[in-house]
Amino acid sequence: MSNSRRAKKLTHCLERLLKISPAHQRIKADPIEFPRRYQDQREIEIAGFVASVLAYGRVELFKQTLEKLFALSEGKLYRYMNHFIANQERPRFKGIYYRFNTEEDLFYLMALMSRVIQDHGSIGTLFLSLYHEADEDIGPTLSRFVAALRKYLSKPISRGLSYLLPSPNSGSACKRLNLFLRWMIRPNDGVDFGLWKEIPADKLIIPLDTHIIRIAQYLELTSRKSPDWKMAKEITNFLKRCDPHDPLKYDFSLCHLGISEACPIAYDPQKCQVCPLEAVCHRDKPLLKV
Repeated sequence: MSNSRRAKKLTHCLERLLKISPAHQRIKADPIEFPRRYQDQREIEIAGFVASVLAYGRVELFKQTLEKLFALSEGKLYRYMNHFIANQERPRFKGIYYRFNTEEDLFYLMALMSRVIQDHGSIGTLFLSLYHEADEDIGPTLSRFVAALRKYLSKPISRGLSYLLPSPNSGSACKRLNLFLRWMIRPNDGVDFGLWKEIPADKLIIPLDTHIIRIAQYLELTSRKSPDWKMAKEITNFLKRCDPHDPLKYDFSLCHLGISEACPIAYDPQKCQVCPLEAVCHRDKPLLKV
């Protein structure tokens, strides 16, 4: 099958997936639930950044930590960050941690966010000031953004905080930061927000989580083995054949196909044979017994 015919067939299947996927029903099982609680764009950006960078591991576990962090602001997130005084706030982080991110990591994460707010007014203002229209994709801007954030740290970056602030320059897929950028840049469809209209959606790179990697391999969207920036770009570039202007519109539905176990790790004929992607899925299937 030619690449054009394959892309056309894949597009048809992905569009079917979008039509049958109840995206609004999945928000409670997704970290985007947190920025969706806010109306002020500046607060959406803050909540989105913090929620996305901590979105690793089991949803129900990182959500518990996020609830504790956001509770510190007592419902006034922008005011809290704009008036954050580090030595006064440090004791309030006692006992707030998540997996290998210590309470000190989370304190410094919020402290550097407060510095961004106090110096630039919003996260978006800083990010957009670093954006260059001539860049092929969002990678160079993201690298500049991470470098700018790290400059706010008053001490050598810890291993845990480094994990929260990776850079494409190191080859990292930057899954969680790309998730944040999808939320901010993609058009408002009830899931993503479309706040940063200065950046076109075709600059985005797919957030490369375990579900996307697995399903992308089933769909033969990548031939790469390492889950790095190059793999994320390869998958994104293939999805651009399906929608050149908004390739990441399929990301939420594809990811939740895995999260919901509608796409199981082990082949399940009851689930797989009714999947809208079955016609383009190349996962190994057990031979039928006759």
